[in-house]
Amino acid sequence: MRYLITLTLLLVGAVIVQPTVSSTRVETAKLTCLDPGGALLSSAPHANGVRETCRSGALATPGKEFEIHPGSYRTTATGRVTVVPAAMPDPTPNPENSAGVPLSFNDPVYANVTSGTSRIALSPESSLTDLSIVENSGEPTITCGGSCSLTRVRIQSREGVRCISGNINLTWVYIAATGVGDDHADGLQCYAPDSTGTVTVKNSTFKLAGASTAGYWSADNWRGSHVFENVLFEGGNHGLRIPADGGSSVSLKNVYFVHGSFRYGAFLFDVVKGRRINIVQWENVRWAGWHGDKLVLGELIPRPSAMPRLPANP
Repeated sequence: MRYLITLTLLLVGAVIVQPTVSSTRVETAKLTCLDPGGALLSSAPHANGVRETCRSGALATPGKEFEIHPGSYRTTATGRVTVVPAAMPDPTPNPENSAGVPLSFNDPVYANVTSGTSRIALSPESSLTDLSIVENSGEPTITCGGSCSLTRVRIQSREGVRCISGNINLTWVYIAATGVGDDHADGLQCYAPDSTGTVTVKNSTFKLAGASTAGYWSADNWRGSHVFENVLFEGGNHGLRIPADGGSSVSLKNVYFVHGSFRYGAFLFDVVKGRRINIVQWENVRWAGWHGDKLVLGELIPRPSAMPRLPANP
């Protein structure tokens, strides 16, 4: 009898201490924008004459919204999705397990870069190679006015790269964006209503700190697709955020999210007016952690489309 009582207490204790995070879902057709503190963002003129309603602030009520905190998940009796955060990666790094991303601003891949302190506005069909920029203006450090390519480029600033339209290609790019004051810092942001293009990011790292929104952010009727391969996200409200009005599709292969570094979740694909972004590929998407200056890859993150559907009226 004593054995049975002890076993029962242990099982009850295990249920009590299990951490859970509930998904959020907002039922409304109105689209507004909030800053991280909850204040309404006012519209501001955009550089090319279009009013920027949601720039990089958080979408407060983007149609129907659901937030996925990667990890395992289950459906409760009420139909809501409850998510159990994944465990931290094993603290012992595997030297043979290379993520194929720059691990710091001083990664050896940038040994031959030319240093600068000025913002750059690229005309369509332009490219930059082996360049380092450190600046603190609060405006995008690099703006791609059309299709552009960045190769072995590193940025340390308050706002990284802005895409206006066209096909954007980043390879071996390291962006460290630290927001200050009322900033909504992003590593790479696609904003230009009704514009389109394919954004391809390979072997790159987005690291955010301070008043920041997302390592990668696309919204406000950007009609493009997004491809990520060998990419590391760390810090910000989210590492990767693409509402349904921010692109037609997204593909992830060998993409890693640093465990515990995000305010709200590693990624978020908002539902807007009943639409969701199409996840074309979800391959080897994992948690990651740091052991000194070594990146440790952890558990696989389930594909979001595999989650149970939320009921229409929970």
